[in-house]
Amino acid sequence: MTAGEPLQRVRIYLSERDSADGQPLYLVALDRLRREGASGATVLRGIAGFGSGHRLRTAGIADFSQQTPVVIEWLDRAERVARVLPTLDEMLGDALITIEDIKAYRAALRSSGPFGSRSVADAACDEIAIIPPDMLLAEAVERLARSRQPLLAVVEGQRLAGVLMSGDAERFGAIPLDALAELDDAERTAVLARVAVRPVRDVMREPRAIYIESPLAHTVNLLVEWGLDALPVTDGDGRLVGIFGIDQALRAALDGAQPSQYVRNSEPPPVSLIMQMLVPTAAGSADAATVLLQALQTPIQAVVLVNGFYPTGIVSIPDATRRVRDPLRSAWIAALAGDRAPLAALASTSGVTAMELASTPDLISSRASEYDAIRMLIENRRQHLVVVDSEGRLAGMVTRRGVLRALAQEGNG
Repeated sequence: MTAGEPLQRVRIYLSERDSADGQPLYLVALDRLRREGASGATVLRGIAGFGSGHRLRTAGIADFSQQTPVVIEWLDRAERVARVLPTLDEMLGDALITIEDIKAYRAALRSSGPFGSRSVADAACDEIAIIPPDMLLAEAVERLARSRQPLLAVVEGQRLAGVLMSGDAERFGAIPLDALAELDDAERTAVLARVAVRPVRDVMREPRAIYIESPLAHTVNLLVEWGLDALPVTDGDGRLVGIFGIDQALRAALDGAQPSQYVRNSEPPPVSLIMQMLVPTAAGSADAATVLLQALQTPIQAVVLVNGFYPTGIVSIPDATRRVRDPLRSAWIAALAGDRAPLAALASTSGVTAMELASTPDLISSRASEYDAIRMLIENRRQHLVVVDSEGRLAGMVTRRGVLRALAQEGNG
């Protein structure tokens, strides 16, 4: 909300004794407003008052048996009031509700973390790949790889029945999807032939979905807590309307980083505070097979190549899959599928150096801001950035999930 913007004030008149689901009605209504993305509401307890029955009620120590008046005061944009207020009708019954048009004289808000008061609706992607539950798993895995989305939504009729995620594909015989997308048609067909012949309904996960009006900060916390890359987004009727994942969270944080005359933003942390300092490294002259095995064993599935203390390249699974050639290629594809013996047999004897499979690392200064890192991750479509100090020496690494964790912590601060 900003000064001069048309706003509405909603007042809901209740009694302290009104209840719903065993809880005070004003708390239930307040929680519903919060979940629906209302900008802000306050519960006011009346000192004294009377209603249509002309019975005076007061709030004092001796008056606990009386129905002390309670008022929920909610200020918001008119379009949000029009959308959210009808969702409270059944809960509030015949409670008196008033709406007034007001104009804010001052509305300088302090930033509440990197996402402010925005909801998933402000950031979700409305394009999501959908599959039926009877589709064969191999076909679904290929579609997931080609879509380059973190999940497929399994829809039966109009209902979200489940989800298929990238990790599920590997559990049932596929190689990592970012590598599968780099194979030629014949290689992809051979890999998919090893995938279990089962319909998606037999392996899909129970759908964990997020409501479209859920606060962004809360949703980012769920992604971190559940270890997920994305969640399906549903509307008030439970219909699938989009997807929200790490990419959308990073973009939302970047959009919210722009200061304005209405919002006072705190300084973003430097990269040195959000980077991980333990980075898998190898010399550029090291044997490629050895470094590929190392990449498979690291959580980030990448190895930074160094010359002394200075980064010179990076070997990641998708880049290596794109560049590696036979006879190393067939051993590499087998290793991706779980059989590392052929690749291990070539270790130190492949005749290929790690630098031949490397790509140029995206370097970022440890003094750069968190938002500089987010911008580079998005614009360069990278999973990680190599952090260097003022002398250009390797200092650490920034990953998308690491940035997500940092944003979640800032939102909780």
